[in-house]
Amino acid sequence: MQRDIKLKNCQIYNDNGDIIEGTLEGKFVLKATYGEVNRLQKGAVQTVNDWHVEVTLKLTSTNAALKYEIVDKMTQGKTPILPMLIGETVDKEANHKERVKITDIYLNPEELTLWEAKAEGNDNATYEIKGRSNEKPVFLDKLPEYSE
Repeated sequence: MQRDIKLKNCQIYNDNGDIIEGTLEGKFVLKATYGEVNRLQKGAVQTVNDWHVEVTLKLTSTNAALKYEIVDKMTQGKTPILPMLIGETVDKEANHKERVKITDIYLNPEELTLWEAKAEGNDNATYEIKGRSNEKPVFLDKLPEYSE
């Protein structure tokens, strides 16, 4: 059975637990590095050496509180940290959802667009930030098993 599962809702929370408005898109990716280990009976096998969750967010500039906070911390030589993000995927047909929580996201934008103007087009003002977390993702809600 083909499902129409939508990628929806990403909430960012500040140190006080309040929602930071303006998130347009988000993506959490589990990344791993592997090393080879020689086993006596199996030979060389790959094992996970290290992992982290890479976080990418696209935000609207209409509510730029997070951008201002990042600029303040970076210009003071501090690493900006988001305490928590919750991402949601929704199956609107069956009313199921999956929610995953990522905590302690260390933001590491190599560049952050402070201002941009264009002569043509009607693009919305947005900015993208990236970061990573070494904390295990927590699935608050999980999608059910679907049969084909």
